[in-house]
Amino acid sequence: MRQILTFIFILHGFWTFSQTPSIRINPEADSSKTSISTRLDLPFGTIAKLEVEIYDGDSLYMKASQGLYLLKINSVNGKKRLDTLVMTFEDETGELASDNFELFKLMYGKKTNSISEKQIDKMKQSYVGKKLTLMAYETGRFIGMPKDYFKYKPIVAATNFHFKNYLVIVSSLK
Repeated sequence: MRQILTFIFILHGFWTFSQTPSIRINPEADSSKTSISTRLDLPFGTIAKLEVEIYDGDSLYMKASQGLYLLKINSVNGKKRLDTLVMTFEDETGELASDNFELFKLMYGKKTNSISEKQIDKMKQSYVGKKLTLMAYETGRFIGMPKDYFKYKPIVAATNFHFKNYLVIVSSLK
């Protein structure tokens, strides 16, 4: 049993490190020398045809992705990806949900203030793993708290200042 748990832990570590992380900006360093790159290997803002799968953020076991749905990119403009790439997204089509509340509204046509675990599991069964062909572009933004922010504001739980890549879905191809 101990060997199995060790193996799972090591496997999870390899998978986690295979993910391309967001760019972290060291507040102490000279930010003029920081480069920001795309994860799709296309220039930012380039619309591309993506073969994707809906991915359950809970399966990443990271607080930041709990309750979210992400896109696992299988190919870009017909070129299969050899690595595992999972990205957050914003949907402009009204056909995709990026969290449990959006999924509830998408499936049942109404908003709700709470969803039971049983209901979430039922929704996930029909949504997670769904394969889609989308037209999308990669963009990003800086998020988090910069150095010295808490000298002027009360301390709250927050992430460090960094650049976060994400997809914008402009069309769903049937």
